[in-house]
Amino acid sequence: MRYVRWIVPAIVLLLLVAWGGMKLLEKRWAYVLLPAKEMEPYPVGPKTGDSLRVLMIGDSWAGLHHESGCDPLMTRLLADAVGGKAVFEANGRGGAKSGGIYRLMFRQTAPAADMRHGFCTQPQIERRPDYCIVMAGINDAAANYGTEAYCTNYRHILQLLLSAGIRPVVVEMPFVDIWKWREKRPFKDFVVDCLRSLMTDCKMYDVRPYSEALLDSLAARGLAGKVLTVRKEQWNADGADDSRGLYLADRIHLNARGYAALDSCLAATIAADWKSAGKQP
Repeated sequence: MRYVRWIVPAIVLLLLVAWGGMKLLEKRWAYVLLPAKEMEPYPVGPKTGDSLRVLMIGDSWAGLHHESGCDPLMTRLLADAVGGKAVFEANGRGGAKSGGIYRLMFRQTAPAADMRHGFCTQPQIERRPDYCIVMAGINDAAANYGTEAYCTNYRHILQLLLSAGIRPVVVEMPFVDIWKWREKRPFKDFVVDCLRSLMTDCKMYDVRPYSEALLDSLAARGLAGKVLTVRKEQWNADGADDSRGLYLADRIHLNARGYAALDSCLAATIAADWKSAGKQP
């Protein structure tokens, strides 16, 4: 019984230590958990030529589109859809979160190593594409960075594109199996992800709250009518569980069949908007 009187102080001490540890981690992770600082937009000259020009930027979904040799197919899909000439290019940085994707849109904030490898997208934006497809969010959800920072970073991306006269194309994230993707990571990394999930008040490894928050944010900020939005139901309602086998074995990244399904939907959506604006080549 003499130990009972120490139980409450011990619990209080543990709670204080845990609280102090959380505050220390919040300070340490402030750079990655806070939204990127919004930058002044840079000037983008007028478009040259009459071809439909489309750019895709973002994370590995954009990067693998290029690396897997899918860019020429997308070019043909766009050209066929509009009945004229089209130019398409993709540039994505594997592992990039939304804040990193935004920083890569500026030479002054793109990391030196990423500049050397050509991941900075400012040169492509300065070529003034008509549309820019944005692929972002899976890595935010995988790292449990939270919906608030994600939505803010995404709005920064959209505002920069709109200021340049480029029509953004928002691709809603379908269900991807982040739990399977992370299952082989060291236990200490899982603990870190759990702590970040608590700090940002987001569900572990789930893209759905991010998609919902982004769509709500676009509507609340009056951006929904200024962008093209491709919903997951238009091409991949079941996500990684799709019976057509659209994903690689990791259940995160698309295979060639998956890119063909996504690109067909994107090309049709962009072409319809292009024609409705009277810009058909």
